[in-house]
Amino acid sequence: MPTLSASAYVVLGLLDREGATTPYGLDREIQQSIGHFWAFPRSQIYAEAARLVRRGLVVEERESTGRRRRTLSLTRAGRDALAEWLTGPGGQGTDIRDEGLLRLYFQRDTASGAAQVRRLAEQQRDAHRRKLAGYEGILAAASAPDEAAPDEAAPEEAGDGIRFEPPQAAALAFGLRFEELAVAFWTEIAEHGVSTMDPRPGA
Repeated sequence: MPTLSASAYVVLGLLDREGATTPYGLDREIQQSIGHFWAFPRSQIYAEAARLVRRGLVVEERESTGRRRRTLSLTRAGRDALAEWLTGPGGQGTDIRDEGLLRLYFQRDTASGAAQVRRLAEQQRDAHRRKLAGYEGILAAASAPDEAAPDEAAPEEAGDGIRFEPPQAAALAFGLRFEELAVAFWTEIAEHGVSTMDPRPGA
């Protein structure tokens, strides 16, 4: 079987984790969980689901009356494809796509450029502080390991509660550490100038 896109594995993984659900339910779960670190437009959910149905990895059932909602669920082949991906090699590394770093890279090392870099650093520091606060809010709302998970509502009625197990909590820990690092990085530039971050010997 050809390798699927990462977005396809997002759909397969959520269907495996949450069970049969609607595209709306997938969107809600994405926004409350992996959407914090993996951008996934709503339109892409429908496109990926359709591709997975055509490949026999997901089956779709549509209500014959009422809202005619579509319900998606994994097939055996879909579950096997997910298992193969989860147990396969994972040494691709991290693709950093950060617009703040991109803008920093193209700045000029001049007096006017230094002022511009400082403004950029302040903006990025504040943006990462907001993201960090968001992660801290998720952590505050998460149940402790020895607490029962909150009752699961129907996808259309789901609130902001997230069901955590150790792997999901570890992913949150990465997000927290990354944002703490980003806040420290941009704060140092904003307060002391970009030259303080030069890692070259003797800089």
